[in-house]
Amino acid sequence: MTIERVLVLEREGAPGESLEQLLVQEGYQVLRARDVAQAARLLRAGPVHLCIFEIHPTLVDVRDLIEKARTLLPKVPRILCIAARDLERMQSFVDCGDELLQKPVTRGHLAAIMTRYREAARQKAEVEHVRSRMFGAESAEALLNEPRGLREVVDRATKVASERGTVLVQGPRGAGKALVARFIHEKGPSKSGPFLTMKCARTQGALQESELFGHEPGAFPGASETIPGSIELAQGGTLVLEEIWALSMDVQHRLYRFLQGGQLRRMGGQRSFTCAVRIVATSSRNLQSEVQAGRLAPDLLRRIATHVVTVPGLVDRKFDIGILAKRFLRESAAYGTTSVRQIAPETVSTLAAHDWTGNVAELRQVIDRMVLADAGETLLPEHVAIVNPGQRDRALEQAVGMTVAEMEREMILRSLEKTKGNRTAASKLLGLTTRTLSNKIRIYRAQGFTIIGGRKKKQAPTHAPTATTTTLQPSS
Repeated sequence: MTIERVLVLEREGAPGESLEQLLVQEGYQVLRARDVAQAARLLRAGPVHLCIFEIHPTLVDVRDLIEKARTLLPKVPRILCIAARDLERMQSFVDCGDELLQKPVTRGHLAAIMTRYREAARQKAEVEHVRSRMFGAESAEALLNEPRGLREVVDRATKVASERGTVLVQGPRGAGKALVARFIHEKGPSKSGPFLTMKCARTQGALQESELFGHEPGAFPGASETIPGSIELAQGGTLVLEEIWALSMDVQHRLYRFLQGGQLRRMGGQRSFTCAVRIVATSSRNLQSEVQAGRLAPDLLRRIATHVVTVPGLVDRKFDIGILAKRFLRESAAYGTTSVRQIAPETVSTLAAHDWTGNVAELRQVIDRMVLADAGETLLPEHVAIVNPGQRDRALEQAVGMTVAEMEREMILRSLEKTKGNRTAASKLLGLTTRTLSNKIRIYRAQGFTIIGGRKKKQAPTHAPTATTTTLQPSS
């Protein structure tokens, strides 16, 4: 991926030279939004390679926009731009983005930041190119065909892909339902069209309806323009509705009517239009039980279950663990940056003895942690990093009486100790950006904690000085 098209959310008449002007001067194509609604529309329309969002009290719902960007475009960097005078009251936004940019912004500073992101994108593209040449294209077909325990699933999904009708992909959380849904898209007649995913449990009420069907001006307070929904954006392709049981009953009834006739009408709209899109629903719950509990419309269940594909949990196909572990080793973000190169056979046996309640997703996370720990060229049984329920319970007992901030600090310090001060590795273990981790470290140092190799010992008195906003200054 290259950095060419930049989405900029910036208020009309914001003080200082506009970000749009600065970026155009640097040769970037800018998608300019004056408010959150317009930014959301541009985000959906795409393509977008980088986002810069102004954080200001007058820009309501900007947090929802940041979350939407994270969901729709998880690999696209998000830079937050905040005026110095607003830093204190907008402090809660600091950890929402990948970079914090303080206004006013100079052309040189912005150019340096953009150059850094372009270089990172170039390096990532080179790594992906090398990996694809070494291991082949990582399509859903390639990922699913190798494990033996998924042979029946692949055969069933291949048959379903060529047939008409909606598909229900069911199985435990983390078993690989999203991968099967993508496989159905890749093998089906609409493979050249869009492939979109809507996480039904992430939105509620009217937001669900707007997200799925779109809306027109006047549909609800604040709706000032036409915004297409997920169904419309996926036209000619496939829309995956993850955890479909989480849709409200009103939205379920509207979805059922759409599936019956193929006619779509946006919220607040006066006309319907034909929208050809294939719906693939997924669920980690027993949907018959959801119907009996009154949380799922029986008509909708019958409609979405035209074809059913069941994905077994990892506990039912443990002979796949060795194959998957070796693949996840190669796919790990840290592979090639540490000394780890292979997994010993006895390590696979140790992994196979685990229950894997988190299924394939949990196995991937465990392999990622083992690679990051960088214990040597070969992963041995003693390197297996699985948190069992007993360890989790003891950790919770130790945490009782600590504040959330203290728990967060302890996790960060322990992770830095585990990675021998490697911030990149620690940030991946913690699920934070390196920028966020650096900001936290500056705050802890200001509070008197020594952050070096080995155990961190507090040297300051009990009443630590308050961290200043200077820890939030962006680096060039």
